Amino acid sequence: MAEQSMFWPTTGTGDGVSGGYNETRLKDIWKATIGSGVLKYLNDLAVTGSGTSNLAIATGAAVVSGYLYENNTSATITTGTLSTGSYGLYIIANESAGSLTVSRSVAGTTVGTKTVRLALNGSAPTQPYIQIATVGTSAGVISSITMTNDRWSIQRGVSNNSNLATILLGPLGDTLNVTTSTSTTVTALYGTDSDYVDADPSTGVFTVQQAGVYAVFVQIDWDTNTSNRRQIIVDNFVCQLTAASFITASQQNQQSFLLVQKAAGETISVQVWQDSGSTRVVDYAYIHVTRL
Repeated sequence: MAEQSMFWPTTGTGDGVSGGYNETRLKDIWKATIGSGVLKYLNDLAVTGSGTSNLAIATGAAVVSGYLYENNTSATITTGTLSTGSYGLYIIANESAGSLTVSRSVAGTTVGTKTVRLALNGSAPTQPYIQIATVGTSAGVISSITMTNDRWSIQRGVSNNSNLATILLGPLGDTLNVTTSTSTTVTALYGTDSDYVDADPSTGVFTVQQAGVYAVFVQIDWDTNTSNRRQIIVDNFVCQLTAASFITASQQNQQSFLLVQKAAGETISVQVWQDSGSTRVVDYAYIHVTRL
């Protein structure tokens, strides 16, 4: 069938299939609208347990190849029997006719047939899966947990969080000294994360959590010296102005806007530069990153 639709009365008329829609059609809808990945729901399946032998996975939900997985109470995978090494933390959709053997699962060492379950395994599963973390163990004790940057679904549901990550210099009394002819990363005391970007104001680094196109807006307030040039640098894109053209006794605001394509795990930072011949002071800086 070249064209089809869903959710008509299942009377056998038109696309309203007599007897109802089967699971394959419903999975196709999930895959087309949400994709595979962790949904923005409850506690996002956050993972903790470093220094212990109990890997705790918080509440949340995910879609794996069209199958919906939900965990409404914190789940625990014990690691005490695992050898020293690195394991993927997977959500596995076991489509096979029998149980799937894994290194460790919530239930033990298997994922039951026709179920979607959490599991640690030393290699990628043979059934449909998403990986949400990499877990290191030493003699059964969890030594490291690294969340997978691209674990999120295409559409992550409704969130109370903003889609705007921010680094803000100035309101807490912090300033930035910019040595002449030296690129200086904008750092600050205050920052906020978004659903898609983690902001570290102490380093000035935004870390992208999901691939996509991101808009970066920068505003810099320089001191009132009008000698030579001022630059804002984002991903090697340079916005340059002659200081005398925009700095007066009451106005010293420089702005830049850029669209960048980023993969999960890649970073964004902003540098400023000036060649006035002496150190200049930035007393206010405002950086916003948002996913389009």
